Amino acid sequence: MKTNNSNILNYRIIGNGCPVIFLHGFLECNTMWNNLIPHLKNMRIYAIELPGHGKSRLTSTTLSLPKIALAVHETIQHLGLTHFSILGHSLGGYVALSLAKIQTEGIENIVLLNSHPWADSESKKKDRDRAAKVVAYNKNLFLKEAIPKLYYQPHLFETKINALIEEAYEMDNLAIIQTLMAMRDRGNCLDVLKNGKHKITIIQGEYDTLIPINKTLQMAEETQTPIHVIEGIGHMAHHEATQQLAKILNRIFELHAR
Repeated sequence: MKTNNSNILNYRIIGNGCPVIFLHGFLECNTMWNNLIPHLKNMRIYAIELPGHGKSRLTSTTLSLPKIALAVHETIQHLGLTHFSILGHSLGGYVALSLAKIQTEGIENIVLLNSHPWADSESKKKDRDRAAKVVAYNKNLFLKEAIPKLYYQPHLFETKINALIEEAYEMDNLAIIQTLMAMRDRGNCLDVLKNGKHKITIIQGEYDTLIPINKTLQMAEETQTPIHVIEGIGHMAHHEATQQLAKILNRIFELHAR
């Protein structure tokens, strides 16, 4: 569903129960949750598509994490939600933490799924720049290289990988490049975990090549952030460990609802 307001993002609403905002990752859209949703209980899910992804148009000529978070914030206001939790996968987690800086009240729980609070390192920023150049030159090449690497055992998920590539190919080149630049230039959000204003939980894949597990475990200990490590998976927990992830999420939100 969309409105005429250019800053209101596309969304769909599923189920009944405690309100949870679902924010997908880079190159994804609302369909990323399709495997997971049937296993979730007692949640009213508001799955929002980020700018330039799915049916949401770009909300600005140049994207930034604060601008993306603001568009999500305005969409949540449009939905009339005053208290809610957030599940953010990868980029969606970055957006959730950025949103927590804008909206200090009303966010009851944030779950970082295959995500983290750190800014890009200098080497990662260079990787983003190189990726943007490849997208401009040959988007399909970029997608075929980037998406399989998200899985620990990509040969087991060829059908899903091909579907993701086909979906992502429909994205405008500018949207992909602008989102890459927004991730490259985002700030550090570790303070959101440290200040204790929000309940935050981390769900991490044991073999997620994008997020160092040892660094994540150390950060979780230092900030006293609950963490669930799912063994034998990479960056795509919703595909690689659907039922295990659902059990963790059901426990998190059941405890919160009490």
